[in-house]
Amino acid sequence: MSDADYTTSTQGEGRCPRCAEGRLKAWYELSAEEREVAARLPASADFTPAERAARHLFCTRCWFEETSGAPRNA
Repeated sequence: MSDADYTTSTQGEGRCPRCAEGRLKAWYELSAEEREVAARLPASADFTPAERAARHLFCTRCWFEETSGAPRNA
């Protein structure tokens, strides 16, 4: 195994950068209860609900909110 193997690895893709356990979920993947919690996170003061639903990703384990809007591989 070489160092170059790590640059193309997707093993940790989609994992929460804060807790490294939870999977980041899009708004549409959240249950109604999870959406209610996400609506109360601190980023709700800085972004519109439509923008958060369209671009942000959420960890339902530690409630980290990814605001960069980075594209995810399907």
